[in-house]
Amino acid sequence: MYFDYAVAIPFEKGKNITKKKGNAVYVLYQHGQVYKPDKKYAIPQRTIIGRVNPDSPDTMYPNEHFQEFFPTVLLPEKLPEAYRSCALRICSYAVIKKVLDDYEIPRMFMNYFYKESGLILDLVAYMIVDEENAGRYYPDFAFNHPLFSENMRIYSDSKVSRLLKSISKEQINAFLNEWNDNRDHKQRIYVSYDSTNKNCHAGVIDLIEYGKPKDYQSLILQLLTIRTIVSPCFMRNILDLSPMCRSLDTWLIRLNSITTRM
Repeated sequence: MYFDYAVAIPFEKGKNITKKKGNAVYVLYQHGQVYKPDKKYAIPQRTIIGRVNPDSPDTMYPNEHFQEFFPTVLLPEKLPEAYRSCALRICSYAVIKKVLDDYEIPRMFMNYFYKESGLILDLVAYMIVDEENAGRYYPDFAFNHPLFSENMRIYSDSKVSRLLKSISKEQINAFLNEWNDNRDHKQRIYVSYDSTNKNCHAGVIDLIEYGKPKDYQSLILQLLTIRTIVSPCFMRNILDLSPMCRSLDTWLIRLNSITTRM
């Protein structure tokens, strides 16, 4: 995939070459070579890093490999302001914004993530609506959805990557602490779980049992149990929702019994 913005073609003597294919000219970067003893010469290893801009031959449209070899080159963080669809899908935005405002999440985000709050909220909406978490697809989502970012600017996937790397554990914990402080601790707590199976040849281990595989039917499958967590209450694997409910009920009864004796 080639980005929609152009950058200067990096010059490294003996490493960059151009190759024409059809109507396009591509820039290849040599990042190594493999010596062939039988032929007694080295074969260069080259990767395409961009496509030459026909309107400006000194620039090119980079692809995802460009920053692998030139990580210090600054790429534009904002795409052109006109890079928007003529029809925006507003329904999901309206619902998500109402929920966020009711819980005062935008205000809390501003306390800890500052000017990046809008982009983080956009990523939240993107993951909910598209059920996707790959940063490279975010610009496609932003193209036809309203955004929480200032002036509804669309940021590139490289900006998303740098944002996620820049967020510290302290910022996350501070936000979670404020969120928990504002909750009514007398409300019901919901517990969710996802049962997972895995093909295993670990041998005789107390934490695993034989089960039914979803894939690779010919392989031996063993299921990881959580009996070490709730062993006094439930001595079998939790394979579906009803055993999970029964185990939690048993655990709560034991907890109430202990609390009463105290």
